[in-house]
Amino acid sequence: MYRLRKVSGKEKKIFGVCAGISKYLDSEADPVALRIGWVIISFFALPLMVILYLVLAIVLKPEDYKIPNSEQ
Repeated sequence: MYRLRKVSGKEKKIFGVCAGISKYLDSEADPVALRIGWVIISFFALPLMVILYLVLAIVLKPEDYKIPNSEQ
């Protein structure tokens, strides 16, 4: 199962949060549709959505992040 991560590369537009959510949803959701939906919802709840996006951008690990092996 895919873990929720930020996407890096061509799919990334700002921080890669919406593309990461799209991958987490098994590519059932188009990243562009998620971005448009995020912007539309932001018009109604601007402070909450901006804060949520920034928190996700800070908290989520990048897609290529490797979990450190504790056995070393």
